[in-house]
Amino acid sequence: MELFNATHILLKSAFILSIGIACLTVASPAVGEPADAPTAPLPPENSPCTIIEKTPPRFPNRLIKDGVAHGVVKMLLHVNSAGELTDTLVTAFTRKAFADEALHAVKRWKFIPARSKGEPIDTIINMTFQFEVKEVLVAEKFSPDFTPLEHSEEFEYHACNVKNLDRVPTPLNVVEPVYPQELMKQGISGNIVVDFYIDEKGKARFPTATPGTDEILAGIAVAAVQQWRFIPPTAKGKPVLVQARQVFTFEKDDKS
Repeated sequence: MELFNATHILLKSAFILSIGIACLTVASPAVGEPADAPTAPLPPENSPCTIIEKTPPRFPNRLIKDGVAHGVVKMLLHVNSAGELTDTLVTAFTRKAFADEALHAVKRWKFIPARSKGEPIDTIINMTFQFEVKEVLVAEKFSPDFTPLEHSEEFEYHACNVKNLDRVPTPLNVVEPVYPQELMKQGISGNIVVDFYIDEKGKARFPTATPGTDEILAGIAVAAVQQWRFIPPTAKGKPVLVQARQVFTFEKDDKS
């Protein structure tokens, strides 16, 4: 559900990608070295974020005592261009104890940042943790698709859909992205779809643009949504996490 009608809707910042494209380049010998001298390979021009140290979360002992045999946690991770984990957002869990264990584990992970056109970039990683009594299975999903969570009865907590709220989220601060004149003159236009969450405090979280759209316009739209604030959304009177979507239209004004 789109929250607002937005047209010609700037703030430049790093464009957040949710997936990288694996692409390798061949390293050339360094200047001044013999042609057959071994050289360190250059990093890939385009590559996804890589987890290089991954400590799996533990199955909570108290849940084993309670007879709980399995659990699921869905989480988003924001890894910046320096490979640092800067933000996390739990979007669903079957039991809070599982979410606590997953959060505790990921905060100790180490990452190599994603790269696009040779430059390190920010990345959003969509993770699903599956807990079993005998072991913990971690399923990694580097998916650019915006797929609503399955609202299973097994989930003790999950993100709501806008239509299930007590009322449509009321904006407190909406920054409108500005369509730069230089892009307009170049004929760069189109619709940018930004999916994001509004947390229980009313803050816009983890905005991502649909892959395949213009990266410059997508970066402008995402940077704006990052600053949005709302009255905390509620369902049945209780603050909730909610999934939202906004479409921005960048098109040339014929009168300009």
